[in-house]
Amino acid sequence: MKVMPFGPVHPGHEDARWPGREVDPVKIDGWLTGPVAVVGADGQVGSALRGRLAELPNEVRPLRRGDDLRAAFRGADVVVHLAGTLAPGRGNSYRAANRDTVAATCAALRDCAARRVVFLSYLDASVASANPYLRFKAEAEQLLHDCGTPAVIFRCAHIYGPPDQPGPTASALLARHGRVSVPGPGSQRYAWIAREDVVEALARAALDPATPTGTFELAGPQAYTVDEFVDHINPGPVHVRHLPGWAARLAGRLVPGVTTPLIDVLLRDCLSVEDPQKTAARFGFTLHTLPEAWPDHGHVTKRPAQR
Repeated sequence: MKVMPFGPVHPGHEDARWPGREVDPVKIDGWLTGPVAVVGADGQVGSALRGRLAELPNEVRPLRRGDDLRAAFRGADVVVHLAGTLAPGRGNSYRAANRDTVAATCAALRDCAARRVVFLSYLDASVASANPYLRFKAEAEQLLHDCGTPAVIFRCAHIYGPPDQPGPTASALLARHGRVSVPGPGSQRYAWIAREDVVEALARAALDPATPTGTFELAGPQAYTVDEFVDHINPGPVHVRHLPGWAARLAGRLVPGVTTPLIDVLLRDCLSVEDPQKTAARFGFTLHTLPEAWPDHGHVTKRPAQR
């Protein structure tokens, strides 16, 4: 089996890691070679997954809101469902984005012969949660378990991209004019996971029939406090302003683009109970540490919990 290097590459284009070298699709023994339908293909993970799948011979069918799922799923080997959001915009809702999109995927799966469906959920998803994001993610998981197509569900920790594409969570923690605002004390711990590791897990779960089905926790190999993460991704001294929980929750009601469920999630620890490296090994890859995935600014320096 060919293990692809860290980071996305795009066939027919020069690979930035090896200047002057183009990358062609590679067939991996035993992997499915049929079409892959990706629901929610334009987000942080979806766009990177499309790049990863472009390294392979599979046809990729990117799907967006309003597309005909039944037509797109017809003849597909695998469906990957990434649609969902922690911060629904105007005209959207937590139920519509995180549960109803999955219900539509399940309805379309009944009319096709896909061999697997792969879903990206969240670590603390629970049908008993008062947080609508966590509750509807858990309800979506149940819909997939009941739909009849073998499912791989990854309950994922907070995701960060590479320095040039950090993604929404990491971007919010990059300093502007030397300042960063952090909801809560900054001592809450996240098992941050590199975007490329999430993409690799999705690709292997989708295409390698030897990988297991079921529900798995997907997290980075080491947990960091939010303050430690801020120290690592910013190149110089940063003034961190900690918003007390009550103030952060108030912002969730008053600040456009910020919601109370989003703030509630950010104030919690986000940690895996399972051994993250063992989960990665079950899918045939190794997790990257934060310094490996974001090497620019050296080691993590601990900060005091309060400012």
